[in-house]
This record gives sequence, C-alpha cells and structure tokens, in this order.
Amino acid sequence: MKWQLLVLGASFLISTVSPALAVPPATVDANDNVAWSKVIENPFDGRIVYDRNYKAGFVFVSSWSKSGIGVTYNRVGSRLIGYEGGFGHYRRGFGFGFGLSSEAEPVYRYYITESVPDSISLAIASKIYTYTGGPVPLELATALANAPPGNIMIRLLWNDGRTKDTEIDKDTVKAWKSVFQ
Repeated sequence: MKWQLLVLGASFLISTVSPALAVPPATVDANDNVAWSKVIENPFDGRIVYDRNYKAGFVFVSSWSKSGIGVTYNRVGSRLIGYEGGFGHYRRGFGFGFGLSSEAEPVYRYYITESVPDSISLAIASKIYTYTGGPVPLELATALANAPPGNIMIRLLWNDGRTKDTEIDKDTVKAWKSVFQ
C-alpha cells in the first residue's frame, strides 16, 4: 500500500512540474516602485526594462532582458454578491447627508485573477516572433533591438486556446535597443 502511495505521489509531482522552457511571470508587480520603461541594471538579469499596461478589465506587466522575458496578466473584475439595506435604510440623500431609501444597494466583490501565458507572439516590422521561455533567441533579440519606434502589438497565448492582444509602450520599445543590442 505504501509503495502505491509513493508512485501516486511521484506521478502527481511529475504532472505538476512545469516544462523547462516556459514563459515565466514578470519579475515585478504592477504597483511596484520601479523605473517603468527605462533600462536599469539588475543583479540577477543584467540590463532589463519593465513595462505595464492598464486597460479596462486587466493589467499586463512584463520584464524584458536577454536572459528572458517575463509576463503576468491580471484580469480585474467584480461580481454582484447581493444587496444591502432596503426600506428604512439610512443613506445620504441628494448630497445633504440625510434621507431614507427604500432601495437596496448592490454589493460587489472585486477580484484579480493572475495568470501567465504559455507563449507570447510579437508583431515587429510585419513579422511575427513567438517566445516560449528561456534566454531570448538571437533572432528575436535582433528584432527587439531594431524594432521601429512606437507601440508594439503582442498576443498572449494559453494552451487552453485563450488569447489576449495588448501592446508594449513606445518607451519600452525604445529601451529594447539598449537591452538587446
């Protein structure tokens, strides 16, 4: 019986280990106090630039260095969980600070769902490059270093078929020249 549990435990461990080449999460969070879209020297990654993109419903954060590209996608949402109050419930009325309401107030729960895509595709100068993890390949590094000025479109891809298009800020694209040359 113990042997069977050991095999079951080992198979679970093997099935949950991520592959060696997988897109890692960004090394920073959206609210970290870092120099966004500027090249900095990091003791772990060398030259690196961080980017963040806020849009309605999501925050996308990325870190770009020769040793690897990290990306984190945070979906922000809310869910109606019920109503509070009702007849006789005190609430500020008409800006005067008094009034009674017979209407129940909706109550929302806010949430953030963090995920890391399995790969990212970048559209640079009419060519598509795909990154799946590990050190940045020379062909992609050259494309990043020579990217035209302006925002760059990227597509996040998950193995379950989900995709999300977003962009990298023009100042981060400009910083790529220094990081990837």
